[in-house]
Amino acid sequence: MAEMRTGAAARADLLARVFRGRQVESVHFGHVAVVQADGQLLTSRGNPGVSVFMRSAAKPFQAMPLVAMGAVGHFGLNGEELAVICASHNGEAMHVRAVQSILRKIGLDERALQCGVHRPLGMDLKVVPETGDYTVLQNNCSGKHAGMLAACRMQEWPTESYLDPDHPHQRAIRKTISDYSSVPEKDIAIAIDGCSAPVFSLPLHRIACMYARLADDDGPGRVIFDAMWHHSEFVAGRHRLDTDLMRALKGRLVAKTGAEGLQCFAIREPQPMGVAIKIADGHSRAVPPVALKLLLYLGVLQERDLLPLRRYVAPEIRNHRNILVGRIDCPVDWFTN
Repeated sequence: MAEMRTGAAARADLLARVFRGRQVESVHFGHVAVVQADGQLLTSRGNPGVSVFMRSAAKPFQAMPLVAMGAVGHFGLNGEELAVICASHNGEAMHVRAVQSILRKIGLDERALQCGVHRPLGMDLKVVPETGDYTVLQNNCSGKHAGMLAACRMQEWPTESYLDPDHPHQRAIRKTISDYSSVPEKDIAIAIDGCSAPVFSLPLHRIACMYARLADDDGPGRVIFDAMWHHSEFVAGRHRLDTDLMRALKGRLVAKTGAEGLQCFAIREPQPMGVAIKIADGHSRAVPPVALKLLLYLGVLQERDLLPLRRYVAPEIRNHRNILVGRIDCPVDWFTN
């Protein structure tokens, strides 16, 4: 298996180019790992053993103990609510309503959420109105936190300390991460995420393995996979790659982004596989063309599938007057070497 290295720039390969006019102005380097559910590395670029933080790509696995303990049925959570628990959402009205519904069902309100407040992702995409008046419910991680609180209410665990790494629910999450990655808990580095929850650092190929096992799971992972793709608009939202890709591929995969240029896929067809892409400089603008080129190479995407995804193939760069000035691409034949 791939050699373990630290630092996201370790032996990175060129993955994307940024053009201004006809000239390359910038480049993005990174790492790619494609793994089967048994852990076999199918293909890679850069250093698939590089250790990276999962950030929001951990969310489907942070939701796993909630599903395993039976909290979905206990509280009557629906597919939209389970999807938003796995989400990095735009903060659109539908996302806010789903999080509020979870909190009502578990007997809490937004004051219990400890994820903090940030400018909703949907404002930059112009799907959320520009305003200085936004709330913790529009935090892209509010669903995850509502799910953590649901688990605490189910088990009668303390809710005030639900983000403490030694809290019983956080210990259950850490065990899930270990089980799906086959990395011993003692070897999983832990830090604090942007939303104040524990965040996990693992070799990239082990993260890809987790997603392969999510695609191949007959237990809680199947419930989560199905909720995510059936309700993909709750996993991200309008004008987001994750939602648009899941909608286009209709159950062939689930997609989950993570901060700092991480993108993961759990693929069911043509065979169970997991993909993890890490842009070394953390800039997510490089992800879409790299991801689509790789999915085409793997046979997950066909050319006919690209019509609703065309904006992601070579994303346009426009200036402040909306004039087209450049584009981003993944070098042709990069994944066929």
